[in-house]
Amino acid sequence: MKTTELGADVDLLKITLADFEKQMIVSALAQTGGNQNKAALRLGTTKRILSYRVRKYGIDLGRFRKKGR
Repeated sequence: MKTTELGADVDLLKITLADFEKQMIVSALAQTGGNQNKAALRLGTTKRILSYRVRKYGIDLGRFRKKGR
């Protein structure tokens, strides 16, 4: 395998893992109505780490909040 092929495989893996992580976060936030503390508990992490990842992936927390609140 050429070095460029290996680099492409590594980049694809990083993108795939990032997409998976983002979807797990979105799912946990949807289940908890956007409550980051509860979502972090579901994911087995801390609110601080979850908040970092929410910013990293540009996740809009407003879309998980119930209307009228």
